[in-house]
Amino acid sequence: MKVQLICGFLGAGKTTLLKQLIREHGADTAILVNEFGELGIDGALISEGNNLNVVEMPSGCICCSLRESLVDAVREIMEDFNPGQLIIEPSGIASPSSILLGLKNADFAEKLAFTPVIGVIDMTFFIEVIREGDIGNFFLDQIKNSDIVLLNKADLVSAEVTEECSRGVLEINPSAIIIPTVYCKAEIPEMAAKDEVSHFHYSPQFHAESFTFDGIVKKEKIIDLLNSLKGGEYGNVYRAKGIIRTDNGSETFDYVNGQVNFGTIGKAEQNKLVFIGLEVNRSKIENAVRS
Repeated sequence: MKVQLICGFLGAGKTTLLKQLIREHGADTAILVNEFGELGIDGALISEGNNLNVVEMPSGCICCSLRESLVDAVREIMEDFNPGQLIIEPSGIASPSSILLGLKNADFAEKLAFTPVIGVIDMTFFIEVIREGDIGNFFLDQIKNSDIVLLNKADLVSAEVTEECSRGVLEINPSAIIIPTVYCKAEIPEMAAKDEVSHFHYSPQFHAESFTFDGIVKKEKIIDLLNSLKGGEYGNVYRAKGIIRTDNGSETFDYVNGQVNFGTIGKAEQNKLVFIGLEVNRSKIENAVRS
């Protein structure tokens, strides 16, 4: 079974890339999605309109402590679906090296063929955080273990920032193939995956606040809330996403680093919202949504 790992920080564009890979190579493919938080948002977005086997591992990040659970999940996928290809989209604070080490040391490792690891970087804030404690260690792990690095959101930064990001990646991984992208659109080159794995241990202090509730939500309240997140009123929120039921039908929302986007989705049974960051104020967020 081929194994394709997509890694990237919260909101970098992994799910966008995954959808494109599915359109191109969707036949005989299973998806393993691991989300940080109790609610699975990405699984619903990926599976909509696709006849795919999507398996979710919610409530955590794939890191050292969850290596065994990851191996068990992949074993079950092989036994239940036996796909030709498995694409793994881990949480935005997951350790790529732990995923690779876990699978390379699994008792069924000889049945796996690893394709090049694709790392997705959000250029709108990469330079700010590359040397920032635990977050910086995440990027070291991601970049060092990626064969191909997509410098995403090139439309939102200058050519100088793109060049600076490229230099930063090459300082960490001189052999990386670097591709600037918009919405992760790229021709992924065919190449061999490297065998070595470099591990950087880190213990991110992020936590997720998740909400589900029934009824119709006023979209204006969601817009106001998301536009207020960067100011710190609700804590240091790095990422927010959800599915909401509005007067105009069900919609998705996505927030990262001050950027807000909405999309459409088929009829949702409930509102599902997830906010990820440091010291996230659950009660204030809940009041803002429901008041």
